[in-house]
Amino acid sequence: MHEFKGAIFDMDGTLLDSMPVWTRLTQGYLAGFGLTITDEEYAACEGFSQPQVAQYFADRYPELPGGARGLMEGMDRLITTRYETIAKPKDGVIEFLDGLRRRGVKMAIATLTARRHAEKALRDRNMMGYFEFMLTIEDVGISKYQPDIYLKSAEKLGLAPADCIVFEDAPYACATAKRAGFRVCGMVEPAYAAGENELRSVSDFVVEQSYGELRGKL
Repeated sequence: MHEFKGAIFDMDGTLLDSMPVWTRLTQGYLAGFGLTITDEEYAACEGFSQPQVAQYFADRYPELPGGARGLMEGMDRLITTRYETIAKPKDGVIEFLDGLRRRGVKMAIATLTARRHAEKALRDRNMMGYFEFMLTIEDVGISKYQPDIYLKSAEKLGLAPADCIVFEDAPYACATAKRAGFRVCGMVEPAYAAGENELRSVSDFVVEQSYGELRGKL
């Protein structure tokens, strides 16, 4: 069993089975205005925060009412509804978190999801109590293509990157954490199927479906 002192978790697709919340989210809203988003536009927004996505499409489609702010408000309502009706804890995650807490492992959350949505989603499922703090895109102001959110999390935990494991489902984020000196547990997520080979290549551990697969390994 590998010893570590800190665990830094992404939320969507990692703590929560919630990637469907975001599946074609912007398209779901813009369809009401007769707009269809291209695959190229979706690719351009990978790693963007919600405000960045809103600004991107407001700039591209200035005819949208309310601009970026109107887009944000419309998507916010859709996100809230989807989290309440779709999201659920990942298989085996509660038992895994219980085990880490018993061992005295310090735990934190590093997510690009807005704090208002992330905290509510986890509190609704009685999961926030496992974590010492949460860092969001609002705290660091930069995507996970850069390691800032992981490095700040480790610093707040009082630990070196080498003493922490980052749990992530986005292949590019796994690669970022690995380059920054963290051990990585990659979560196989259908939404990132195109990057699964990259995820596997940079991860020290891989979860296919359930955290139960880590029993005896971590």
